[in-house]
Amino acid sequence: MTRRVFRVALLLMVWGATTPARAAGQSDGAGIRRRTTYEDLQLFGQVLNQIRVNHPDSIEAHELFLAAVEAMVHAADPHSYVVPAMRLDAAKAEALEKGKLYPLPIDFSFVGGTPVVVNVAAGTAARRLDILPGDELVSVDGAAFLAHSAAELDVELAGPKKTPVRLTIERRRDDGSFVRLDRVVQRERAEEESAVPVSMMLDSVTGYVRVTTFVGERVADDLHGALERLEKGGMQQLLLDLRDNGGGSVAEAAHVAGEFLPRGAIVYTSEGRKPEITDTGRVKRSFFRSERRYPIVVMVNAGTASASELVAGALQDHDRALIVGRPTFGKSLLMRGFPMSDGSVLWLVVGHVRTPCGRVVQRQYRSITRREYYRLARAERDTAGRPACRTDAGRTVYGGGGIFPDVTLPDAPSQPRWASRLDEQQLLMTWSGSYVDAHGATLTDVDAFSARELPAAALADFRAYASKQGVSIPADGDGLLREMLLTSIAYARWGTEGAYRVYARRDGEVRAAMAGFGAARVMVR
Repeated sequence: MTRRVFRVALLLMVWGATTPARAAGQSDGAGIRRRTTYEDLQLFGQVLNQIRVNHPDSIEAHELFLAAVEAMVHAADPHSYVVPAMRLDAAKAEALEKGKLYPLPIDFSFVGGTPVVVNVAAGTAARRLDILPGDELVSVDGAAFLAHSAAELDVELAGPKKTPVRLTIERRRDDGSFVRLDRVVQRERAEEESAVPVSMMLDSVTGYVRVTTFVGERVADDLHGALERLEKGGMQQLLLDLRDNGGGSVAEAAHVAGEFLPRGAIVYTSEGRKPEITDTGRVKRSFFRSERRYPIVVMVNAGTASASELVAGALQDHDRALIVGRPTFGKSLLMRGFPMSDGSVLWLVVGHVRTPCGRVVQRQYRSITRREYYRLARAERDTAGRPACRTDAGRTVYGGGGIFPDVTLPDAPSQPRWASRLDEQQLLMTWSGSYVDAHGATLTDVDAFSARELPAAALADFRAYASKQGVSIPADGDGLLREMLLTSIAYARWGTEGAYRVYARRDGEVRAAMAGFGAARVMVR
């Protein structure tokens, strides 16, 4: 019997210990008695003894106990985990914590024992490597990895600054097929890049700011500087883009909310089993002024998670902004590390976080598998059955599965197979570099570049290049191909800021969000 089979068997055993059994004793009100803790421990001991006595393989009892502990924690919720002392490289973990080593800028979550990409940090080189949420990690530098949790994997993958790591990932395409890809990722810290990669005027009155993360201590300061520049440039309404912002520091989220809400305004409340978990997060540092009462539209999607959801929820609950886009991820939990006596560490969910009016942001994770929990994050969800509350002005808003937008945008169409292959084979990146080398003299202004169309000769050249690499682009694919190339060329020429500027000016969702300023203007009192 393999280790994985043991882990599954023990998971079932632990799970069974938490479910009702048909026996005499204490009833749950439906004629079904719940098992006692003594009976469950007795069952555990009996099963362990039968394995040790009758199983033909030589099995360490410690492995069985450890598998049972990990399964018990996983059964509690999708985010809690335990890092056993025997697997934790304490010296390397300490070096990473002190900044002597650098991590990979990729967030993983273990699903069914497999690391799955949750987010790739914006502004990093890894963001341009076509590593997508849902990709499963297969190997590291051609070898198996040892980690069993996200924290262990972070430590295992850490190393000197800018050094490379070759990741082999497996991806399930939209058509159901699977492909394995190699990506060479360099170690770097996301917080070394600005969390506000672009701020600009979309027209004479509309300012646009993209905030990519709440990791680090400069997020609110960077946003403050961006807003001041836009206000001096004549901004009369703001489009705040929080799409694909995976969150970060709750404290930094409260600082960001202070740009738009008065001192003392509630940003979130938290509650847990213990009294010290109960808390009310308020704006402590506010830049709210009368001249800042311009209308705000906030863009969100399924990649908007954690602290960024709290910002969107607070601005919505206080009627300070109109939320436009798609339901957010739905993760709003408090976690705390508990050191165990043997040196292991248990990272446990200890509380839930609510928006100011009382909405639970966290999605339901009971009665579904961990894989379904992450897969359903991007599924279409409506307001049916969602917990609701009322904003300061009396509007009904919804939670219980992320922040539900005031204006819902349709899901983006699935990427065609040929476009996925361009990303998978990194053809856009390689071609764009050579294009910039040949046409650099004409690429002098990113805003002028974003307003023009790519010449037909460039499209034809790329088609020929892709064809030589085995990718055939259909005749009706020019529209999508043009947008992909423009963004890729902008990144090659002007870096992250250039790519975001071009994308924002040409993004249909940005144009759709701007239609919400009429409703946002009504909120300004």
